[in-house]
Amino acid sequence: MNRKLKLITLCSTLLAAVAVIAITTGCGKGKETHVGTDVAPPAAPLTTEAGPAGHWEADIVGDGPRTNRVTLDLAKNGKSEWIASMGVPSENMTGMVVTDVAVNGKSVKFVAVELMMASFDLTLGPDGNMKGTVFGHSAHPVEFKRTGEAKVELIPASPAVSKELEGDWEASIGPPNGAFQLAFHFKNQPDNTVAATMDSRNANLNAVGMPLNDVKQTGQKVEFGIKIGGGSFQGTMNKEGTEIAGQLNAGPTPTPLTLRKK
Repeated sequence: MNRKLKLITLCSTLLAAVAVIAITTGCGKGKETHVGTDVAPPAAPLTTEAGPAGHWEADIVGDGPRTNRVTLDLAKNGKSEWIASMGVPSENMTGMVVTDVAVNGKSVKFVAVELMMASFDLTLGPDGNMKGTVFGHSAHPVEFKRTGEAKVELIPASPAVSKELEGDWEASIGPPNGAFQLAFHFKNQPDNTVAATMDSRNANLNAVGMPLNDVKQTGQKVEFGIKIGGGSFQGTMNKEGTEIAGQLNAGPTPTPLTLRKK
């Protein structure tokens, strides 16, 4: 986590955004995750019997003396699946992406995508607090205290896409010697939505399963947002369905980007 908790903010280019995201040892652990619009039911009363569901707060300690307050909202959706989001009150940030949520009894594990892909390994204790370790550049102890009911904020689901767009696409950005290899994945779901994620790899950095939002296809036109880094892409698919030529908007100057079907 370097000397303080570092937030992912709007970057001038996707290259910069991915570089910030991927400088943690937690990168590469992610998997394709469907981030939908499931709304959590009301949380149980704030007792130890409530399990880990609730609104939690903790102070994260970096390599230096400074601490940063973060929040965690954790609950089950209507399908009894655990869902979560995080926030940073000092930055007025809520609905930050959380993936790989795994709850097993009193054990709670997850990856905070927008907090440098930091991974959390927590245990619900008899005092009602969750204690454990947060892993970034280094490992630090952390303790979450429950302060209310969960209000999980998830990325709204996007409608299913055409068979031509569904699947895996590749692209690259940056100079030849330091280019990031990008992969975009679109997988239609049984509920007529699409799970859309992006991976980025180069010799030194590796970030997997970064969620896309606002996926929209109108004929040959394809649009989507990149939640991490605050970017977006607009392009046009060729009639063969093999390429999408367009531009990446992640700063003051659009960057040409072509996606090629694998």
